[in-house]
Amino acid sequence: MKKLLYLFFILVSGKMISQEKIGTIKVKREQNLVKAVFDNTEYKLFAVDRFGNPKENEFASYTLWIKEKRSTKKFEGFSNTLTPEMLKELKSLKKATKIFFTQIKVKGDDDHIVELPDIIDTWFPDCKNCVGKKQKQPGY
Repeated sequence: MKKLLYLFFILVSGKMISQEKIGTIKVKREQNLVKAVFDNTEYKLFAVDRFGNPKENEFASYTLWIKEKRSTKKFEGFSNTLTPEMLKELKSLKKATKIFFTQIKVKGDDDHIVELPDIIDTWFPDCKNCVGKKQKQPGY
């Protein structure tokens, strides 16, 4: 009986040794920031976390594209607010225009750079720019 137990022990321990080694489990940390939003009343960008809450993270860089009928203009930005040059160009527009924010990089919670998806938005000019000579002002 002892020999049978000894033989069983050798077979079981041999089987345990020949099994595959336990692999490691890699856990990818979920990114907290998921998108950027352009606030056209304060002329600034802010990040939004995965729960939909606005965050005041610092924007490292982005590119603003203003697509007009015959041309496209490119501006580089390095903060949350638009530069005076960008604002001057946007405020001088006469018609609604597509604007694009691309290559958006934000400093995350742990100061790592996080790349966010592009923003496609429409810029509507002030009403004083829209009124032409042929158009009449609405009367009250």
